[in-house]
Amino acid sequence: MSLVITVFVPEGIVLAADSRLSLTYETKEGIPQQNYKHTITASDSNDKVFLVKDKFGISTCGTADIKGIPIAGFINQFIENKITDSTEVDQIPQLLLDFFGQPYNFPNIYFYVSGFKIEQGVSTPHTYHIDIPKKTSIKINTPQNQFGANWGGETEIMSRLLSPIKLNQNNQWIDLNPAPIPFNFFTLQDAVDFSIYAIRTTIESFRFQQRPKTVGGAIDILVLKAGEKPFWVAKKQYKI
Repeated sequence: MSLVITVFVPEGIVLAADSRLSLTYETKEGIPQQNYKHTITASDSNDKVFLVKDKFGISTCGTADIKGIPIAGFINQFIENKITDSTEVDQIPQLLLDFFGQPYNFPNIYFYVSGFKIEQGVSTPHTYHIDIPKKTSIKINTPQNQFGANWGGETEIMSRLLSPIKLNQNNQWIDLNPAPIPFNFFTLQDAVDFSIYAIRTTIESFRFQQRPKTVGGAIDILVLKAGEKPFWVAKKQYKI
C-alpha cells in the first residue's frame, strides 16, 4: 500500500508520496492448516509521483503491479504513448480509465492528476481523483472546495487525527471536534510541509504499531505552479 497526498492551495498544487513497495502473500500453517497473510517490504525506491510532459503531475496508489510488473512501468508507457504536447489536464482522467481499465480488467489502482489549463486567458488549477475499479473520475478542487487536501492509500492515521471524536467524561460522551486547517491561507511551502507531515506521521505511527509497515522510504514531492514548469522539491536519486 502507499500514502499519496495532493494539496491544492492558492499558490499552486503539491503532489507527494512515499516510496515503499509492499508484497502480501499467503501460507498454510498449523494443524489443521490455516491460511496466514504475510506482508513484506519489497522495495523502498518505488516511484508513485510522475512528472508529465513538464506540465502535469500524476500520483498513484493501490495495486503495486499488473501481472507481476510494477505499476511505474505502465505509467511511463502511458505517458509516452497517450500524452502529447497538446493534451490538456482535463483529458487525462479519461485517458487513464481507457488505458488501465478494460485492457487490464479494472485493477485496484487509483490516480491523482493535477495541472493547469488556460481558461478565459487565466491559468486554472485542475485536480482529479481517478478510481479505476469503479470506472470514475472526480474533480476534487471545485468552486465549493477550492483549497484543501486529498489523500489515498493508507489514510487511517490522518483520518484519526483530523476526524471528530467523542470523549467519555464523567459518564458523558463529549464531542471533540478537530481545529480547522486554513488551507486557503497556505503558501506553497505550507502545502509542502503539510504533505511531509501527513506522510511522515503515518510512517512513524506504523513504526511503533503492530501492523504491516506499508508506508515508508523516501518522500517524493512535486510542485505545480501557474505559469511555471513543475519542479521537484524532493526526488529520490540513484546512488551507490
